[in-house]
Amino acid sequence: MGRKVTPVDDDRQTALADLGRTRRRNRLATVDWFDSFYHAYLTALGVGAAIIVGSTFIPDEEVTTASALQVASDGPALVGLAIAVIFALGLRSGGRGGPLSLEAATVAHVLLAPVDRAAAMRSPAVRQLRFGAYAGVLVGAVAGLLAARRLPVDAYASVLCGAVTGAVVALGAVGAALVVSGRRASPAVANVVALAVVGAAAADVVAGTALVPTSALARLALWPLAFEPVALVGAALALAIAGLGLAGVGGISLEAARRRAGLVSELRFAVTLQDLRTVVLLRRRLAQERPRSRPWVRVPASLGHRFPVLRRDLGGILRFPTTRVVRLVALGAVAGLALAGAWAGTSALLLVAGLALYVAALDAVEPLAQEVDHPDRWAGFPLDLGGLLLRHLGASVAVMVTVTAVTVLTVAILAPASVVVPLGAALLLPVSLAATAAAAASTSQGLAQPKATSSAVPEFAGMALVVRNAWPPALVVVSLVPVLAARSAVADGLSPAPVAAAVASIPVLFTGIALLWLSQRAPARL
Repeated sequence: MGRKVTPVDDDRQTALADLGRTRRRNRLATVDWFDSFYHAYLTALGVGAAIIVGSTFIPDEEVTTASALQVASDGPALVGLAIAVIFALGLRSGGRGGPLSLEAATVAHVLLAPVDRAAAMRSPAVRQLRFGAYAGVLVGAVAGLLAARRLPVDAYASVLCGAVTGAVVALGAVGAALVVSGRRASPAVANVVALAVVGAAAADVVAGTALVPTSALARLALWPLAFEPVALVGAALALAIAGLGLAGVGGISLEAARRRAGLVSELRFAVTLQDLRTVVLLRRRLAQERPRSRPWVRVPASLGHRFPVLRRDLGGILRFPTTRVVRLVALGAVAGLALAGAWAGTSALLLVAGLALYVAALDAVEPLAQEVDHPDRWAGFPLDLGGLLLRHLGASVAVMVTVTAVTVLTVAILAPASVVVPLGAALLLPVSLAATAAAAASTSQGLAQPKATSSAVPEFAGMALVVRNAWPPALVVVSLVPVLAARSAVADGLSPAPVAAAVASIPVLFTGIALLWLSQRAPARL
């Protein structure tokens, strides 16, 4: 039997609710509404431009009836695998004390106060679930819009089912994180369960079946193509997980909450300053990533006599933890899946592939980032400006060549290998170099420094900041454009590799400009 609720407990809960309402009123009183509307305006402008470009200027052809039937047959398992990955991310977040990010004052005063911890945590948990559902609706709606351009389905029904599926998946993933954190499961247990979820979904794809719960939930997104009531079972299971996580939210670890509160506070401040390097470091601390005590392979000491920078870089890369190595391989596979979809006709997936390779490159340029972190040491070497940064790119390019090779291998499994292999050989080095240059440029930019001349016109200052953050990942996406040119060449009966190599000259030029810009970087002033 549970503890009996006394009038004193009711008074404490009422006081806690009053304090929460007072904090919200005080917070709203200090909000700069003009600044908030301006940020909303910039966000809406960027999202609107992306949707217009994605739905109008990117040519997509509607698939045939036979292809649509194949999507209805094989789609649930493939989409279910993507859903399983999202649930796995939720489970891993819960194992690290997430997904709630409380303020330090809440942890120090509210959670240590003589009140029911479950009642105190319920409101933040509901807000987290609400935000997750909102993000899921947006992502699912965009995915439904893109699917409607390729499949013979009603666009409104596709967007609606995509939005509902996204919301349910987000609620289930956040709920899974709450379940794990509420029961204080160790990271090892969370990782094992996450691996089991992804493994079951992957086995579903290989076997050509759709039996696991994530595949059942995926059928909800495909309702406009084939209505199957079993999707309601998957949706009900996801919502049940969310309810179970909300019910057990009071079991969260105080130590994990305190640690996460401090790191998330620093992370938000770094995002405000647009300091990408600090964001990457704090994300690793949240994920509890630590370098290996021993390298995967020993680097010969003789290499340091002729190439000291290369030897030091390889020594650091070979100490990457297992989670980072798995993440690099997974991002390469995600890029491959997206490129396979772009090759099949969904050109907008080129953006997904570019972003996946860009994120992988942010890990690959860790040696350069370590140099940027110590500007005093960097300034002490007898090299001109960014000459040392360029020397750090060799090992990073080697890492990205490996990641891009995983991408090519993934595409070769899903598309004709006779076409993919020559095309991949032609684009392997240019794409790897572009991704490395883009990540190195983002890392070495440092804090945003708005110019006084542009601060007088907020629109120009805002757009300048957008361009500053957008051009590095855009460079990676542009480096993949030859894939679309090769697709058109195959449709016209031409050899794809020479066409792609010719088109790749333009991204290579942009990469050269980025490297030239990088060579002029100087250590930040202390």
